[in-house]
Amino acid sequence: MKCRIHLPFLVVALLLPLWLPMYGCSTIQPAADVTSQQPAAGISGMAQIDGNSWLVVHDALSFENGPRMSIITLSADSAPVFHPVTVDSWPDADGRASDLEALCPVPSRPGEYLMAESGTWKGKGGRLFHLRLNASTKQAAILGVMKLPVLADNNPQQVGDQYEGLSCIRGIDGRLLLLLGERGGSQRFPEGVIRWGILDIDRHELQFIGKGLEGVKVNAPGKWKNRLANRDISDMYISPEGKIWLSAAEDNGDNGPFTSVIYSPGRISGNFSLPVIADRHPEIWRTIGSLKIEALSGPAESIAGSRMCIGSDDENYGAIWRPVE
Repeated sequence: MKCRIHLPFLVVALLLPLWLPMYGCSTIQPAADVTSQQPAAGISGMAQIDGNSWLVVHDALSFENGPRMSIITLSADSAPVFHPVTVDSWPDADGRASDLEALCPVPSRPGEYLMAESGTWKGKGGRLFHLRLNASTKQAAILGVMKLPVLADNNPQQVGDQYEGLSCIRGIDGRLLLLLGERGGSQRFPEGVIRWGILDIDRHELQFIGKGLEGVKVNAPGKWKNRLANRDISDMYISPEGKIWLSAAEDNGDNGPFTSVIYSPGRISGNFSLPVIADRHPEIWRTIGSLKIEALSGPAESIAGSRMCIGSDDENYGAIWRPVE
């Protein structure tokens, strides 16, 4: 959850074992319909539209203007292009989305997605939005709004729920299971937690009870400066084979330095009562220095060797999107 307004972002050239040329340094474009070769804000969640385009969310707060979503399109011979997505109305008393941190597609419903705010702030917000995207017109319609489980409110006295991972899977009985990743790294929640609940997408009802609300704790592998402060879950992606992928990040303030890892804490089972089969000793798949990864998704079709894609929210340094080998 962000607590301040950030100045216009600059993109920093970084040396990584990744592809694509760096975006040029420039300021944010204020117009909502402007396309650009750099994100208008940090990338805090991502879902694949097709092999070479992605929907991403941005964590603008309720009092900040700017897009809440963008579409990234990619071709093999040019830099990715960002297209802001417009939303005509937000049918909820708390108004437009604030601090969006996670995004996932709705299984078997093309063009429909779920996006989640990080948590409540003084009792407001903490919502899960169901939307339909028109990728051609770059417009989205909000179909329904649900409340996420509230274990601890965010307020000036404490850091509460911080949901930064989201996945949705359909069981063999047709029900939808929603996986929710608490990032960890706070006094209230020192460890990451994967929670789960049953989603009725037509009635827009979400139920977290029992073991699902308690969840499964995860600890990101790696050498962290402060193991009690690192964020064990900064995004979540489930592969077609059912493997759970998480990013974890260390945030040392708006000027960093940042460090991130990508790892797998386990896989999905067919049992909705206990859907997460955890590995006792997860290992790092990739270490990404100098970036704060907050978005994971599947590979880019047009980039040979791509195995996954990442997006970052590097605070005062802006954000990048990259395929990862």
